[in-house]
Amino acid sequence: MTSPAASSPHLHSLNLQLIGVGFRAYVMTRTYSPDDCPLPHETSRYLRPTDQGGAQLKLLMLKVGTSALTAYPIPADVDIYCPTDQQQQADNQPLLLTSVNKQHLSQVAAEIRSYKKADPYKGSGIYLCDRVETDQGETYVAHTLPRKEIKK
Repeated sequence: MTSPAASSPHLHSLNLQLIGVGFRAYVMTRTYSPDDCPLPHETSRYLRPTDQGGAQLKLLMLKVGTSALTAYPIPADVDIYCPTDQQQQADNQPLLLTSVNKQHLSQVAAEIRSYKKADPYKGSGIYLCDRVETDQGETYVAHTLPRKEIKK
């Protein structure tokens, strides 16, 4: 006999923190009607079915040091939650990535981090971070690289 904990999937999560001047992220949703839906074999890992028979595509829009926005299609088995208002993004609230598949979640986090590699001189980039609860509230500690001394 299986226990109830063994039958229910365990949800894994990762936090990604955008560190840099003007770095922003938000999730955009595009809904397709059943007639308008793109070919399923091309985008099947990114489309989520809707109640009306259509499909939904979610994109993570990143502004990380380039002149244009970067659109990352979010796979169907991964959910990304972004801080919504400007104040939370200015306070470096991290993105929360959740999924049942831990290996796929780590792969998605690595793909997002590849859009802005960590700069060893400025310290800016996209970092994995840990959520730490203290008596004063919750804080996020980023996994940073050692910074290099500025060349003179």
